[in-house]
Amino acid sequence: MWIPRNVRETILDAARTRPAILLTGIRQVGKSSLLKRLFPEAEYVTLDKVHIAQEAETNPTKFLQRFKKQVIIAEVQYAPTLMRHLKILIDENREENGKWILTGSQQFNLMQQASESLAGRLRVLQLGTLSASELQQSGLLNNPSEQLWKGGFPEIWANNLRSDNFYEDYLQTYLERDLRQLLKVTNLRDYRRFLGLLAIRAGQLLNFSELAKDLGIAVNTVKAWVNVLESSGLIVLLPPYYQNLGKRLIKSPKVFFTDNGILCTLLNIHSTVALEASTFKDSIWENFVCVELLKNGFVAGRNLFFYRDQNAVEIDFILDHNSHITLIEAKSNELPQPQKLNFSKVQPLFSQRTLCAVACTIDRAGLTELKEYSLYNPLLGFQW
Repeated sequence: MWIPRNVRETILDAARTRPAILLTGIRQVGKSSLLKRLFPEAEYVTLDKVHIAQEAETNPTKFLQRFKKQVIIAEVQYAPTLMRHLKILIDENREENGKWILTGSQQFNLMQQASESLAGRLRVLQLGTLSASELQQSGLLNNPSEQLWKGGFPEIWANNLRSDNFYEDYLQTYLERDLRQLLKVTNLRDYRRFLGLLAIRAGQLLNFSELAKDLGIAVNTVKAWVNVLESSGLIVLLPPYYQNLGKRLIKSPKVFFTDNGILCTLLNIHSTVALEASTFKDSIWENFVCVELLKNGFVAGRNLFFYRDQNAVEIDFILDHNSHITLIEAKSNELPQPQKLNFSKVQPLFSQRTLCAVACTIDRAGLTELKEYSLYNPLLGFQW
């Protein structure tokens, strides 16, 4: 079963206006499937195949010149030099839009090469796992709360797969293939322990020294491992908001997993019953709220932050968009207790218009406006 993606119109518009498109995202979010569906006449080649990647890397000009019409080149991170040579071909015919359609895992080097080599020629778009609104529109949801532990990988929902088996296979493939190549990790058992300890810290401040101590490894090793997870798109580090605020703020980022299914698998949660009984229920909810904001187009460190001062006064998420500030608290119950909200302590710090909202499990779609703040349920597909 095909599940339509919200980004499809943005991709089609980019193909009409830019010579090249780069669609990024972690493995198996459906990048190639989506592009093949949107551009059925395009030639398709993947650098996942070692011999093709070697050809593209060793003789990039010859490799690119063989494509006379529109082409989808998947997993371009396996041929790092390709971007520079693609720039030359694009400059020879700048009037031809939408010919070069690329995909790649979210790796820092890939993004850096793309921005440096193809500045002004390339539109970079991101594809995450299925959002709540996409699942709502698909008609596959029996219980919206299943999203919290099943996650959003399209294959799970389209083919009705057991999520525990899917994620175990996914993590094993990721550990054995990508990490061996990126980090030359010699002890995968240590790395799996690291993933588990990081999952326990989801939604919390990330303390590298504490994590290294718990693992019994060097701090620099932990930092390197975290960097690879972030650059490959499996986690996001959310920085604090401190612009123009007089109070001293905590500078450490908070860590979130970009798919709740991966997080819950690492926490050994595979059902709604297990989730309800888990001591990590609140953290899992906060992670889901963050992921939905990212899927709505917000970017950590650009227009998405959190707030926490030295007195531990905290706002889970701050949206800085369109000259407005939105303060969001994530509460996993249906109706939050007003005395546990910090809006009145933080809202006066901002001079511009400020909206306060609570992401909770209210059984109502859309934004419910109360006197001092609003309520919304991200499980029901609400989009900012």
